[in-house]
Amino acid sequence: MGIVVLLGATVVNWYWVWGLLFLYWTVVSVGSGQVFVVQTVRRDENPYLFWAVNVLWLILAILVIVTDLSSGVASWLEGTDG
Repeated sequence: MGIVVLLGATVVNWYWVWGLLFLYWTVVSVGSGQVFVVQTVRRDENPYLFWAVNVLWLILAILVIVTDLSSGVASWLEGTDG
C-alpha cells in the first residue's frame, strides 16, 4: 500500500508525501535507537553517525515539505522572482 501511495504522489507531483516519509523515519529511528542506511546503525554503538543520519533526514523532510507546499520558497531556491 505504501509503494502505491508513494508512486501516486510522485505521478501527481506531491513530493511533500516523501517529506512525511522522511519525517516518519526520523521519529521511528530516534524512538528505537537504530537507523538503517546501508546497514543498521545503533545509537549506543555509533552515536555520531546515528545522529548525523537523523539530522539529515529531518532537514530533508523539512525542505521537501516546505518547498513543495510553498511556491515562494521553491522560486527562491530556483533563483526566480516568481
